[in-house]
Amino acid sequence: MVAYATSTAGSVAGQLYPIATALAINGVLEGRYWAVLWLLVCHFSALVLEVAAKMLDTRVFTRLYADMASDLVIRSHEEGVDPSLIAARTSLSREYVTFLERDVPAVILAIVSLGVSLSALFWLDPVLASSCLLLFLPLYVINRWLAVRSLSLNAGLNDRLEHEVRLVRAGGARQVRRHFTALSGWRVRISDAEAKAFGAMELTVIILFAVALWRLSETGNERPGDIYAIFAYLWKFVLALDQVPQLVQQLAKLKDLNGRLARKIAVGEAR
Repeated sequence: MVAYATSTAGSVAGQLYPIATALAINGVLEGRYWAVLWLLVCHFSALVLEVAAKMLDTRVFTRLYADMASDLVIRSHEEGVDPSLIAARTSLSREYVTFLERDVPAVILAIVSLGVSLSALFWLDPVLASSCLLLFLPLYVINRWLAVRSLSLNAGLNDRLEHEVRLVRAGGARQVRRHFTALSGWRVRISDAEAKAFGAMELTVIILFAVALWRLSETGNERPGDIYAIFAYLWKFVLALDQVPQLVQQLAKLKDLNGRLARKIAVGEAR
């Protein structure tokens, strides 16, 4: 929890950077030079928190994987599981730690980015912020399709990965080649599904920026800091949305892995 809290605090500080820059720009142009302090404090705070988060993450998650893998191997040996399956289980358990170390902070960053961006945009231009909210409906439909598709594709991929150690150890040249060709096919299909979802989402982004330019011409906002902040937060909003297809795909992978490990543990306990 401390690692996630530090990472979240760093994300919040980083997301406030555009508004601090806007205050500094407007302040300098209006003769209020002390406004630059907003920018300096924001940048320094984000730097300290992000460095601390990176150092803490490595210590926490390497230790977590060591404990998880050790427990899994010991329990599997006690159940009399074949060594090739133990190796496969250990490899699958690494996916959990990778998810916790890389994807959970990415989810937190995306949520923070969306929340801060929308709040800033409602303050700067409520109409434009409302346009951002309207995007959530098509984005939900797109990513719902991706979630269903990714779950099916990851199930096929993990079926292959579970038997990889056995095939590499005992399989003939033709079997091994067929196995790795099949793995490539599953990964290509997963990547294609993610790319299609990303492309569909980007079409909605084009509309959003067209609305932003129209609003700029209508409102006649001449404060350079405000204009910078509006487009900076639009980019942050869009970049956060761009992470969603990858996160959906990773969640689908984790859901399938969770089901597999749960079934293996249940079978072991039944024996």
